[in-house]
Amino acid sequence: MNKLISFTLLLCSNFILSQGLSESKFWAAASYIYQPKEKFSLSVSQLYRLKEDFKAVDSYISQISADYSLSKSLNLEIELRYYSKNDNKGKVQGYENLWRYRLGAEKEVKLKPIKVFLRLAFQKRSSLDKQNDFKEYLRIRSAFEYQIKNWDWDPYFSIEFMKKTSGNSLQKMRYGVGSSNKIKGSKWTVKYFYQVERTQPLQRFHIFMLKYRYKQKAENLKKIKPSSSIT
Repeated sequence: MNKLISFTLLLCSNFILSQGLSESKFWAAASYIYQPKEKFSLSVSQLYRLKEDFKAVDSYISQISADYSLSKSLNLEIELRYYSKNDNKGKVQGYENLWRYRLGAEKEVKLKPIKVFLRLAFQKRSSLDKQNDFKEYLRIRSAFEYQIKNWDWDPYFSIEFMKKTSGNSLQKMRYGVGSSNKIKGSKWTVKYFYQVERTQPLQRFHIFMLKYRYKQKAENLKKIKPSSSIT
């Protein structure tokens, strides 16, 4: 519990120190997940993002992903994305077309009343409009969910480190807090991220996210207890 309080205070202090020096963004996502086998699932998602304190469109994103469980506590994931990204600051303004793939593995550790999630991922995003224009990142995330008795909106917290492995050595830190709940067969998630990008000058972002997910299982899997992974 002391670690939970310390982490919350860290988030709050970062938020206060960053006021007046940052930008706010909003992310929305809707996903359909189909699970044909006990250890395998597929999903299709559509994402919409705003930037510049919610005043401008950032990007439209279409995504497909697949998840395979090696065991009850270890999952492998592959994710493919297509971006239509709004460039309203460069010399050639307009929407740029990009695609991204991400390969990752996530480990779950149960330490009641806390669940710990550890994820390691590699991603590469490339421009479809420019030659040899790409970014590669290594991403390391740790997260934990605190289960509260008789409470549906269990809180969880996360810290993610992202390091660029191509070109300059750009680093990002993303601190998150959020919760999820199942409502009428669908899952809703609300999140807040505080992101720091170690550029010159330093960039800070407040990211608010709303996610909707609908999951459908094959008929022979409906009696199996669902996974609680927080993605």
